[in-house]
Amino acid sequence: MTTIHIGHILQYATLLSILMGGLGLVVAVGIHREQAKTQIFLAMSAQYSELLKNSSAEFWLGVPSGKDLPERTDDLMISMLRFCTLVSLTQILFLERRIPKRMWELMLRSAERRFRSPLFMREWEHLRTEFEAFPEFITLVTSVHRMPTHFENLGAGLVRPGQKEGH
Repeated sequence: MTTIHIGHILQYATLLSILMGGLGLVVAVGIHREQAKTQIFLAMSAQYSELLKNSSAEFWLGVPSGKDLPERTDDLMISMLRFCTLVSLTQILFLERRIPKRMWELMLRSAERRFRSPLFMREWEHLRTEFEAFPEFITLVTSVHRMPTHFENLGAGLVRPGQKEGH
């Protein structure tokens, strides 16, 4: 029969305590990351909702073809500037891996529709200088302007900036 010395028991207990502490730390960090992502999502949703509430229908729904674009107004420019700021900040959060890819893709789909609208394209030249500090965002908007719409070229294998082909 082997006798276990009190020293061995203390060593095993210490090792087990350290492992449990490490596991607790890993779980706490994981929970914190999920909470941070949830808080970011809720804050972005609130900003998006506020933007919807305070913006004109033409900005969100587009101008029917054949109808003249509305005149440039301060309210329209502010709505577009706020929208671009929200999208650019979301892009930065995605590029820095602060938000999940799915969250970015949801924002990007909505943004692409706005970016392709004739109203946005007209106003972009006035807004572009505001985003010179965010060259990735300027690249995104410019590339969306060059992309054919899904009606023009289905399955063309378009690659968005920062996305590798085949992914």
